[in-house]
Amino acid sequence: MRFGLFSIVVLLPLGLLFANEPLSYCSMNRVCVDFEPNRSGVDVYFQNKIATNVTETSISVNALYKNMKSSVPLPLVTILKGKKRVKLFHLKTINRRKKISYKIHYKWILGNFHVTHNSSYIYELPFDSKLKVRVFQAYHGKKSHSGDNRYSIDFGLKEDDMIMAARPGTVIDTEEKNNEGGFDPKYKQSANFVKILHDDGTIAEYAHLRYMGVVVKRGQHADIGTFLGYAGSTGYSEGPHLHFEVYQPTNTLRKKTIPTKFKTQISDGEILSEGSLVWRRESGTPLEKKLVDPEGIYLCENSEVIEDSLCNQNVFSKLKPILITLPILRPDLYTFQLYLRKKDSNIVYEYTWDSKKEEWWTSFMIPIQEFQEPLDGEWNLTVSVNHITQKKMEFQVTSLK
Repeated sequence: MRFGLFSIVVLLPLGLLFANEPLSYCSMNRVCVDFEPNRSGVDVYFQNKIATNVTETSISVNALYKNMKSSVPLPLVTILKGKKRVKLFHLKTINRRKKISYKIHYKWILGNFHVTHNSSYIYELPFDSKLKVRVFQAYHGKKSHSGDNRYSIDFGLKEDDMIMAARPGTVIDTEEKNNEGGFDPKYKQSANFVKILHDDGTIAEYAHLRYMGVVVKRGQHADIGTFLGYAGSTGYSEGPHLHFEVYQPTNTLRKKTIPTKFKTQISDGEILSEGSLVWRRESGTPLEKKLVDPEGIYLCENSEVIEDSLCNQNVFSKLKPILITLPILRPDLYTFQLYLRKKDSNIVYEYTWDSKKEEWWTSFMIPIQEFQEPLDGEWNLTVSVNHITQKKMEFQVTSLK
């Protein structure tokens, strides 16, 4: 089985501008600083040029200067609201007969560091309701979910799988023009993404979308289930997947990711664990009580088949053993039981084995050649986990196959 282990980093862009440089500068083509010299010194303006009406941008500004005095104490930490260009302070010349110099340093992050996440909110899974998806990496993932990213989730979507909004909000930023990626830190700034502002001020980021794979626009309202774009592998990524996180800024303009609960097929509010197999549960649908995915249990006589869809047989040759594969919903220690009986026979063949705690799938090779009666005919198979029936199946053994 192939693991996808991935990461995404929120940028805290830096801007530098000296007195002898141009009178404006933009960080990442988003947050810009403008200087307007006048007889008393220079006015310093900031603007988030891609902001929507509801966008808030936390910004920290500092300055090094000579023969000048700031109108406000620096460093200044404040909030830019919307797209409006705002004068943050004035650098006043002290002695006009002497030279002046100044250097502006700023960093920013989308969001307002004063907000508080609504911890009672239950999120929908952020992908197409037709999909069943593994959690490749969950909170505190050893590979890359640490530090600012410790409460991020990597969903094992395939290239071009549909990504859906997990919570209502307003699209405040998107990127889709990056076309490169790889599991190398040099690609950390190359991920395509969608960012959605929620009503409590927190922001959800959906990242690693494919090139030109975003279908929503800044300022657009997104409901639960709104189609946002297509999964891909841009940025710091070892393979296709969706990186999902909810965050808010801190007062030091770091990204604080937030634990979130999801509505899944087995829970009305689940904190997802690594290796979990999850899918969206429609309203009114009862909770799934199984320990494995019954629809994903396959019988196959070819142990080298990789695609499950090619290993869904019900007719077998009596010359070969039968392989059964079972996808585990939540990896843990389980005891599996198989009970086989030929129709119109009283002989029951029982097989038992244990899974390992970290296994996402388990399998067993049924040695039908060892059975005590003629193999040709129809057979019944019962699959149990911890002595709880998971699925009943029928298959046929023939010498003609």
